[in-house]
Amino acid sequence: MKPPLTTVRKFTDSLAFMELPVFSYIDRNDFAIVKMEELGMPLPYQTPVFRPDHFSIIIIPDGVASYRVDDTVFKLCSNNVLFIRPDTFLSGKWSSLGKAYYISFSNHFLLHHWPAGIDEIQKMGSKKGYAAWFEPNMIENIERICLDMYDEAVCKTPYKYEVIANLILNLLLLIRQQQYTEKPVKAKKHNCYVAAFIGQMENNFSRIISGETTAVLRIKDYAEMQNLNEGYLSKIVSNTTGKTVNQWIHEKLINEIKYLLKNTNKPMREIATLYGFNDLNYFYNYFKRHTNNAPGYFRRYCNAIAKPGTDYRNIVVNV
Repeated sequence: MKPPLTTVRKFTDSLAFMELPVFSYIDRNDFAIVKMEELGMPLPYQTPVFRPDHFSIIIIPDGVASYRVDDTVFKLCSNNVLFIRPDTFLSGKWSSLGKAYYISFSNHFLLHHWPAGIDEIQKMGSKKGYAAWFEPNMIENIERICLDMYDEAVCKTPYKYEVIANLILNLLLLIRQQQYTEKPVKAKKHNCYVAAFIGQMENNFSRIISGETTAVLRIKDYAEMQNLNEGYLSKIVSNTTGKTVNQWIHEKLINEIKYLLKNTNKPMREIATLYGFNDLNYFYNYFKRHTNNAPGYFRRYCNAIAKPGTDYRNIVVNV
């Protein structure tokens, strides 16, 4: 059974949506830490699909879970850590839960309290999710950081969020160190305008899913958001990434449509309307032009090859 897709983006709202406790010490939307065993989830527990507006770090000293980040499934067990970027389709299923921590924080939180943390995130590559297994002594160090962070979160000391941001940076450094140990991340060109464009594009599609807009932004919109000339933005995006702005937008739109066709039962017309296609025939032609398949055939194919006990829709990553 496919988990339902929600329009919820904030971490506290997702807890409330699942009818799980929102603890009184969680007093803001841009940061939270919870001990997951204290949430009282009946096991096995399947979450709905969310589209968070925040980064997430899940630390599992003791437990078994699987998380789907867009179309990638991460099978997690004890001593695993999962890092997830914002603006991704996210759902999880817990089979057992002895001890685990869930940390959420926004880009704004780090920029305000410890800007160096953003640099570390940029060095971790562009994948939506990254999971790693740590040696027991390392997971103990990570858990101590989590406990220090939790203690700061529940207290009323001044400058506690600066301390928390520093602890998040320590976690990011440990995750990145493990990432480089397993497979060095190839350095890529970085440009602040390109990074802003990609972030704004991801946010645009998240706002579409949450029902805040039906407008797919175009190059003119992104250029205006950064007070740039369209030609200049197009040039730097193309030179930095090897793809044009329009290619980025079309690829993102097609991937969003594919996800909904594969992972939800939304009617075709509803999906088309969601992304501003008022003419259903134009929607069919657009999808077929970019994928060589009609959307109905694509959905039927995905459903036809589904087998009990398997997840045909995803790339499965064992860690």
